[in-house]
Amino acid sequence: MYVRSFDPPPDLPVPLCPDLGLALQGGGACGAFTWGVLDRLLEERRFRPAAISGASAGALNAAVLAAGLAVGGHEAARAGLEALWRGVADMAFLKMMGAPGVHLQMDLMTRLVSPYQFNPLNINPLRDLLAGLIDFGSLGGRGRPALFISATNVRTGAPRIFRETEITVDVLLASTCLPYLHHAVEIDGESYWDGGFSANPPLLPLALDTLCGALLLVKLTPDSEEEVPTQAQPILARMRRIMFNAPLERDLDALAGMQAQLRRTTRRLPRDLVRLRALGLSTIAMPAELLGEDAGSAGLIERLRTAGRAAAEGMLQ
Repeated sequence: MYVRSFDPPPDLPVPLCPDLGLALQGGGACGAFTWGVLDRLLEERRFRPAAISGASAGALNAAVLAAGLAVGGHEAARAGLEALWRGVADMAFLKMMGAPGVHLQMDLMTRLVSPYQFNPLNINPLRDLLAGLIDFGSLGGRGRPALFISATNVRTGAPRIFRETEITVDVLLASTCLPYLHHAVEIDGESYWDGGFSANPPLLPLALDTLCGALLLVKLTPDSEEEVPTQAQPILARMRRIMFNAPLERDLDALAGMQAQLRRTTRRLPRDLVRLRALGLSTIAMPAELLGEDAGSAGLIERLRTAGRAAAEGMLQ
């Protein structure tokens, strides 16, 4: 499903707008929905985002997309994203989550034992996968998309936004670091957790620090969920979605407030404020019915990809 909140230039779908800013929300394995969206958009030669932001799984998609575009164009980006999510699907942890009763066992274990105890060597299979997929030296530079990757400072709770030349495997591991599963990631003497806690995804940098004329948000949390959960696991899952969606709601409110103030002014505005006032935001959102599927269920990654492709197709019509 998608919501279109502004009118694009005639005959030009939102994802193909020039100077497009692409914001990719995090959401664990649901990031495969974003893979599907990007896979379909990359079939369009005019799809070339000027800036990309991401948190958590969105950060992985953003970095692989940007690196692929830089080193080999659209087909390299598609191949990189497929390799990323096929690699994630093959990870033993994700497969284990599909076994009966494992979710409950994991929930109990992570409440009683920290990752510093059950994973003292800090083994993270994502490290090797990302190191083999991304040419970090290709990120940034003339003609390449600006990147904004978020991680959360453990000491202050504030977001840190990493830019193109700062992005490394450790930065991506920091952006995806769930503290009940992984050790905090140390960068420049500070410890970081998942970027979804503080900027999911970084939206205001796309609006304020670039010349983007349109924004496209790929959202992994629904705008509303009608059913009130009454069982322990669905309650916890809903709480986590609300928590991870809160930073985005904050940024959306801030952007709307700035634009409302600019529309009220009668003074002549500088060009960049005129751009900000007219900046449109469109959303492709993952269907709510996909939220109930087990993270480790067979075929989930492929179903999410298929749903993402369908949602992108709808926006291109």
